Amino acid sequence: MLATGCAVNNPFSDEKTPAAEAVRELAPDVAVAVEAVTRIEVAAAAVAATTEAHPALATRLAGLTGLHDAHLTAVRDAVPDRVDVSPATPPAPVPPKPAVALARLVAAERTLHGQLTALALRAESGPFARLLGSMAAGVSQQLASPRLGVPA
Repeated sequence: MLATGCAVNNPFSDEKTPAAEAVRELAPDVAVAVEAVTRIEVAAAAVAATTEAHPALATRLAGLTGLHDAHLTAVRDAVPDRVDVSPATPPAPVPPKPAVALARLVAAERTLHGQLTALALRAESGPFARLLGSMAAGVSQQLASPRLGVPA
């Protein structure tokens, strides 16, 4: 599925290729998988940072943590080993007030939902498109959960 002649599949290099660069040289659905993993990694890092900054939110955020872990498990194997899907920048600082931190996280999850939906529309494989669509639906379900209701 990989294009030839790129750093992603260079047998003489152990260096990882940044995801943003690698997607230009990958088969379309592999590129979509790389983008999906990258975006889910960013979301998972934001949830982890929020949980670390506000341990009292851990129970409320457990569903998102599990969801992101399951989604990463489902798509990570489609990403070539030499593609670096770690977030390019560290997560934004978590606001000191739990309500504000939760509101920011909910906004980020809404963004992830839109990104997964857009990736599902780009996927060429029907089963892969359905997987990405179901991931977006899973994010929607978490956002609808009373546990994530943003306090006033």
